Amino acid sequence: MRALLQPVYGEADTLTVGDVPIPTPGKGQVLVQVAAASVNAADVFLMRGVPRSVRPGNGLRRPARRRLGLDLAGVVADVGPGVARWQVGDAVFGQGIATFAEFALAQEGHLAALPQGVGPEHAATLPIAGTTAMRAVEVAKVRPGQRIVVTGVAGGVGQFAAQLAALRGAEVIGVCSGRNVERVRALGIENVLDYETQDPLDTATPYDAVIDNVGAVRIRDWRRVVARGGAILPNSGVRGPDGGALMRVVKAQWHGLVAPQRVRILYTTFTTERLTELGKLLATERVRPLVDTVFTLGEAPEALARVGTHHARGKVIVTAP
Repeated sequence: MRALLQPVYGEADTLTVGDVPIPTPGKGQVLVQVAAASVNAADVFLMRGVPRSVRPGNGLRRPARRRLGLDLAGVVADVGPGVARWQVGDAVFGQGIATFAEFALAQEGHLAALPQGVGPEHAATLPIAGTTAMRAVEVAKVRPGQRIVVTGVAGGVGQFAAQLAALRGAEVIGVCSGRNVERVRALGIENVLDYETQDPLDTATPYDAVIDNVGAVRIRDWRRVVARGGAILPNSGVRGPDGGALMRVVKAQWHGLVAPQRVRILYTTFTTERLTELGKLLATERVRPLVDTVFTLGEAPEALARVGTHHARGKVIVTAP
């Protein structure tokens, strides 16, 4: 089969597409014939090996797995011992292993049925970004009438977090570049700030929560504009005024001890139930994905490069026809 190959840590120009054996599913695993996969910031971090915290378990000097990709949608091609939930021919989506390929493995419990009427390209946008966004609105304890700021609202996690918060009845204030303002408003997020001309810290009314997917504002500065008992959720691995990813985690933990707000780093878990809920929202168009570009598997290095610019206007998709 054809797959994206990563011989070393570096930029997208170090990646190639070549032939590798089709993997065999082990106990509790499913082999999926991939129709579409989407690119996440995590894929770029793993490609570069930066921040360095991604390297333990993945190879300190060189990538051990030498393959990339986490999200997928496709059709079950084979099942391993003990798999009862899925059968060959089932259309599924979820989190997999090395999904920028014609075939990829996934754990049985990390998949959900592809809803009728939903294409694999749209379904593939959901697993990482959608479940992280779902966790964000849960941790923030979003309720009707609250004021919720979502930075990076045109990106993967941001677009879904904004829509999920709005579904809970919150007043969502999205933050993105000017060129993306109207795209975000088309999702039903009416209050969108252009960070090039508008400062989200310039507010007379405190926010109830901030879901910060960019990291361009210090946690201590968010504390000035978030109400007591509110939530500040840093969710960026990119270096910013609070430092790199590891330093941001350390600072978030410290602020979490002393701040009157709840400061939490986001972690997400994959379950069939969570993915199924997101799939239903997508099927009923209560949640809609913003898609930036669709690449073929042969163009997968370009897809990683596109996300690596941090200027993609939505999710970047890789198809494997």
